[in-house]
Amino acid sequence: MRLYFYAKTDNRLGLDRLRRTVALMHEFKDIETYLMTTEFRSATYAKRILGIQKAVGIEDFRNIGNICERGDVIIYDSDEHNEIIHQEMIDYFGAFFRISYDPKDAPKEGEYLINPYIVGHNVINAVLVDSRYFGEFTKEKRLFFYGDSDYHKEMLQIAPKLIDFDFDLLEGFYFFVDMEEKLKRYFKNIYAYDEYIEILQESKIFVSGSAQSALEAAATGARVIYFGDDEEYVQALENVKVRNIGIFDAAKLQEALLDIPQPHRDYLLKLSAEQAAYKIMEILKSNS
Repeated sequence: MRLYFYAKTDNRLGLDRLRRTVALMHEFKDIETYLMTTEFRSATYAKRILGIQKAVGIEDFRNIGNICERGDVIIYDSDEHNEIIHQEMIDYFGAFFRISYDPKDAPKEGEYLINPYIVGHNVINAVLVDSRYFGEFTKEKRLFFYGDSDYHKEMLQIAPKLIDFDFDLLEGFYFFVDMEEKLKRYFKNIYAYDEYIEILQESKIFVSGSAQSALEAAATGARVIYFGDDEEYVQALENVKVRNIGIFDAAKLQEALLDIPQPHRDYLLKLSAEQAAYKIMEILKSNS
């Protein structure tokens, strides 16, 4: 059996969908998996940094059919489809699993929905965080991670406000090449994007505009502050006790740093990627 995965990625959106999709992929240790992303750079990142063996960028999600055959199984993490294409994909694949954290979502007839919140038929409840982040780590760093994408160079406005916060900076994967030179005066250290996994594991305080990275840092035991407006993650962040300050504001950040709760990792373990993979396999076995 081969399982196909597709994650929407580009330099405006970052890698949140890729990171949660890869978290699920890693749980199928005895099954051949094949990852598709929107563009080739994120596929290379998945192979080189995240440990995925087979990955390819396909430019347009409608090219999925050039890789897969009718009757294959796919786990799909994207919102690029319209209703007609959505139904066509459900009909094309032998089993169609869709990842969505939208609390108002619901599975269409014939598909399975992976979602943390809703309860119902053909729903798998999960918050997909890679198992590599659960463990005991030596933690020393105060880390700021804007996210993997900063297309509009918002960090040029944010960084001067952080000069007195004593943070290290982790660069985003899609950061422009000139950003390090412009930002280095505001941070103790700057770490390259390819150090992402190790730096998260070593962080005791983690501030981020990426909701997925916030959950991953919480899984390592870091105290986490999230800034942003990703409504699909709000309840999950609250359940993990990630402090959410909304849109970035230095004064709110300073106040939040005075009292950051310990993360509630049990919530993530209860809705783990491992449990989701087990339920997917049970569905596939029952349908065979």
